[in-house]
This record gives sequence, structure tokens and C-alpha cells, in this order.
Amino acid sequence: MPMATTSTTLADIHPHIIQTHILPRLDGPSLFSSASSFLQADDDLWKDVCNSTWPSITHPRLHHLISTFPAGYRSFFHDSFPVLVTHPRTSSSKSHHPCPYELISAIDIRYQNHLIFSRLEITDTTTHHFLSSAFRIELNNDPIPGNFQSIDLKVDELAGADQETLSHLNESLTLNWILIDPTLKRAGNLSSIKAVSARQDRMTNETLLRYVTVLPGREPNEVVQCRIQVVLGAGKGGLGLHVKEVTLKLQDLDCSCLNGREFLVVTQGALLEENNVKRKVVGDEEGGKMYLEFKQMKRQRSESVKKEKEKMEFAVKLNYVLIFVSFLSSVYFLSILVR
Repeated sequence: MPMATTSTTLADIHPHIIQTHILPRLDGPSLFSSASSFLQADDDLWKDVCNSTWPSITHPRLHHLISTFPAGYRSFFHDSFPVLVTHPRTSSSKSHHPCPYELISAIDIRYQNHLIFSRLEITDTTTHHFLSSAFRIELNNDPIPGNFQSIDLKVDELAGADQETLSHLNESLTLNWILIDPTLKRAGNLSSIKAVSARQDRMTNETLLRYVTVLPGREPNEVVQCRIQVVLGAGKGGLGLHVKEVTLKLQDLDCSCLNGREFLVVTQGALLEENNVKRKVVGDEEGGKMYLEFKQMKRQRSESVKKEKEKMEFAVKLNYVLIFVSFLSSVYFLSILVR
């Protein structure tokens, strides 16, 4: 008589085994696409996954907020793990959403998967300065011993990082900037995860890395870039790079910085996946392609503005010429009449 066969599901496995032996072997995309009802239902597991992925969210206040998301930490992970991808030149219009009393930013920077910077930043959105002024979030990291983790790299004390070091940092320094809207109970990663460019500032001897996500702008058929810049400083003798400053701002094709009100319109639409925004796990090539497309649009915009300016200048010069010719004609005919 054949023996009965039994199947084992995740529900039959002790949670500790799942946490310590199964989940660590799954990468982000695998977790993101997981269809297991057990994994979908266990919020404690998703909490552990989120906290280990983004240590900046471990603040007790944020724990309460995330627990109010539709599916708790699972919703937060599905909101925050993939990047926000935009298909440019959309013609949709913006919807109006309730204005949150604050925005929460969770920022984590890793070098070769080692955490070197982690911060939770709360922005008050109710002030007149926020709503009307050019908006940016700037985080400074004082180089106090024990207050930061340095990158074990040595750079030239005078010349800074060479091209090989810049290329290495471009590949090895990852950044997550998760924006959380407490009113919408949604979150989204505003970073490209990997840097789209890295350069050495010869004036300040600082290393600058830029992370860019392209989002629909304030008006139909408009796009903006969410630009995050990380400034790295070197220790004594050029030994050990550390995060000195992290800055986020939204810029349009004219390089103008959006104000707080516009920032809310753009980011709330992105968090709700309006105007052809999608959450997607993308590779380095695709992320870089979106940035290059934005740069191309920026060049086209700059050329268009230049041509319009040249046309206006030509029209003004032509107008002056016509006025001068008209004046000479008047003088000529007046002289004839006098004779």
C-alpha cells in the first residue's frame, strides 16, 4: 500500500526559522513579488524586513504610522522598495489631495552594504516659508568621532578622489530616500538607489555623488527631476571618506527649484502613481537611461529657449532699424517741404 504524501508550507515552519534562514536568502525583488499567503499575512516578518532594509524607520513614532498603512509593513515595503519610474511627456492633469501637516524622510546610505549614514527627518509643511519658497531638504553630518561611519578609502589630500575611485563609489554607494505622507498613508523611494554621476569638486576638495529620479511636473507634459546630492569629505591625510551633507530638491527643465507647494503636488501624485508613474524594480542601465532622457529633454528645452531669445533679440533690433529708417524718412520729407 503506497504511503500518503504530505506537503509542507511556510505556515508549517517555525517563524524563527523563516526569519533567520529563509528571509535572509531572499533578495528584494523576490520579497517584493512574494505571493505566499503566509508572508503576506505576517506583519512582524515584514516589520523585520523593513527595519533591516531601512534602519532609519525604526523610530517608535514611525512604527505607529506604518501600522496604519492598509497592510502595515507589507504595504510600506511594497511602496518603498521599488523606485518610482515615470514615462515622460504624459498629458494627464494633476489631482488635488489633502495637504499633510508634515512630511517624513527616511534616509539610509550604504557603502558595499555597510550602513554609513541613517537619518529620519521631519518637515513641517504648514509654514508660509515652506509653501512659497524654493524648497530643499538639507542634512548636515558633523564629523564628530563616533557620530558617523567612514568609508575605508584613501584619496589624495590635495587632488581628492581620482577617476577610478569615483567609478568605484558610483557603483558601491547606494542611497535610499523614502518620503512618507502621513495623510495619504503612502510612501515612495525618491532615489535612483545608485548614483547617476560622481565627480570631484576641485574648489572644495569634496566628492559629490548625484542620485536622480524623473517625475511628472506641475503641468501636463512637464517633467521634473528629484535631485539628491551626497557630499563626501575626506579625513586627515585623505584617509576615510565620510558623509558631510545630503541635499534633496526638485528642479524643472529650466533648473528652477520648486517651492514647497509645488513639491507637494509633484510628490503626492507620484506616491499615488498618477500620470503614468509606476513602482518598478529597475536595473542600473534602465535607471541611467531615464536620467539621460531627462538630460536630453533639458538640452532641447535650453536650445528652444535660446532660439526664442534670439528671435526676440532679432525682432527688437529690427524694430530699432525700422524706427531709425522711419525717422530718416521723416527728416528727408520734412526737408523737401521746407524747400
